[in-house]
Amino acid sequence: MSSGYASLRVMDDLAQQLAQTARDLKLAGQVPNEADPEVLAALARTALDELIARGLLPDPDPRVGCWSAPRSDQN
Repeated sequence: MSSGYASLRVMDDLAQQLAQTARDLKLAGQVPNEADPEVLAALARTALDELIARGLLPDPDPRVGCWSAPRSDQN
């Protein structure tokens, strides 16, 4: 699978997820300029979180998880 195809697939999955989130937030069919700013902000947060989680944007607050701790040199 080429990286271009993989990127398109990630974006397609992302688009579907964002569309579902917009529907869940009752944004489907609304004029964006007339939508509740708090609801739009929720959609924007979801979009940014997903872009970061998928590695498409850098993580501004990376947190080291237990899986990334260095191996003990005692083993």
